[in-house]
Amino acid sequence: MRILYWDTFAGISGDMALGSLLALGADPKKIVNQLHSIGLTEFVLDIRSRQIHGIQATDIEVNIQNKDHQHHQRSLQDIENMILLGTLSERSQKSALLVFNVLAEAEAHVHGTTLDQVHFHEVGAVDSLVDIVGTCIALDQLDIDLIRVSTLPWSHGFVHCAHGILPLPAPATLMLLRGYKCHESGITGELITPTGAALIRALAGQSTFPEMTLLNVGYGAGKNDYGIPSLLRGVLGET
Repeated sequence: MRILYWDTFAGISGDMALGSLLALGADPKKIVNQLHSIGLTEFVLDIRSRQIHGIQATDIEVNIQNKDHQHHQRSLQDIENMILLGTLSERSQKSALLVFNVLAEAEAHVHGTTLDQVHFHEVGAVDSLVDIVGTCIALDQLDIDLIRVSTLPWSHGFVHCAHGILPLPAPATLMLLRGYKCHESGITGELITPTGAALIRALAGQSTFPEMTLLNVGYGAGKNDYGIPSLLRGVLGET
């Protein structure tokens, strides 16, 4: 069994998750080709290595070619149709559909609406679609059977989003993390994004470090600097 352990000492976001898997050996060209197959063609995936606090990490940036698409709103049904349209493996499809469904359920609960009335704003943007679906493709490429995450860091402050200024953790993030253990980080700023929380909720359980033979370690780079290394550490192992 191949196990991925996400050490979330600095939180998790969609780009950090995908970056950690690319650092572990997922093939970016194949990921981009499969993303093109579901109709995501108006982007360029910029991948580079950079050092964060002296640690080499994989940093990804989704550059949008047509800015009109960047904030296009999509319903859950729109996204499901896109995912089912392409050449993704059955496992990648199942994972991506699950992530978007748990995210839509959280958004519906927070805003007091129904699933079919949920329209994704930030999450429906091209870069977040690339992060979520790309992560699911990468997990399949690496043949991950089980995902576990560490205790999650609680942070403070406020975030600007489509609905205005909201407290951190964002309401949708908080809904998604029900049942998961958190610890006080003492940090003001967003550590866990709704996308990162949805990936955890849909795909990962929580535990201490599992007993396994270590195969590889990869770091996904974050974009913030809160005084600690903005990194998601992915540890690949097998039993």
